[in-house]
Amino acid sequence: MSLLVIGALFGVGLAVGLVSGLIGIGGGVLIVPFLYLFYANPELSGVQVPATLATTMAHATSLFVIVPTAVQGTWAYNRAGLVRWRAALPIALASIVSAVGGALVATALPQHVLRVAFGGLLLFIGLDLARKGAAPVERAARPPRLWKSIATGLAVGLFSAILGIGGGAIAIPLLIYVVGVGLREVAATSLAIVMFTALAGTITYGASHAGVGAPAGSIGYIHVYAALPILAGSVLTVRWGAALNQRLPRQLLRRMFAALFILLGLYLIGRNVPLLS
Repeated sequence: MSLLVIGALFGVGLAVGLVSGLIGIGGGVLIVPFLYLFYANPELSGVQVPATLATTMAHATSLFVIVPTAVQGTWAYNRAGLVRWRAALPIALASIVSAVGGALVATALPQHVLRVAFGGLLLFIGLDLARKGAAPVERAARPPRLWKSIATGLAVGLFSAILGIGGGAIAIPLLIYVVGVGLREVAATSLAIVMFTALAGTITYGASHAGVGAPAGSIGYIHVYAALPILAGSVLTVRWGAALNQRLPRQLLRRMFAALFILLGLYLIGRNVPLLS
């Protein structure tokens, strides 16, 4: 990879860290679409990846980056006393189990199915953000019911590993509407869950055999050479995002993210749905 490509990967990492800390997601919703384009254009990236591996490798590499990013963000939030550990730990333990299974399922699914599923997730997130004119009413802090925590964790882990996201995009609405975590604590608690979920998925992808055609610098399905520049940028800015989370008005940010996710979701679905027939 050229210095220009490494710089582009680092720049993506800066955005990933900022977004991760700001809204409590692992950053996979940014990393995965970028890696789709990265692997689809070897003349620009300098990296040759077979089409049969590119999607799964993008998801696995994304999870690899998310782990230390989530650790850094969780540490920053924990210092401020914002992580609801009594909610996070049961959900995280359940998510570890389903994340391992999700990663194994993902390696067996057709690549275009994964891309359509990821596009659908982005579209759902974007529409959900766009329709929220007002924040949901916060409920009094209380220990969550165990069955709700387990169900939330299983859903977070499964979709995290299959789609290559940390799970925050799934965890945040469930934490708010099912578990009852307050808005001020939801980003912090989400990142704490993402930390465990992404680690389980990463280990499973790394221990899997990608087969012939995996690029140099790969461990299983994880493309370490592409991941490291993104990781360097994300770790640098995730603390800034966590700090901004407590200061900035969010209505404009919500609209911007909604537009980005809707456009990306429609693009991925439009490019890959015809292949299903």
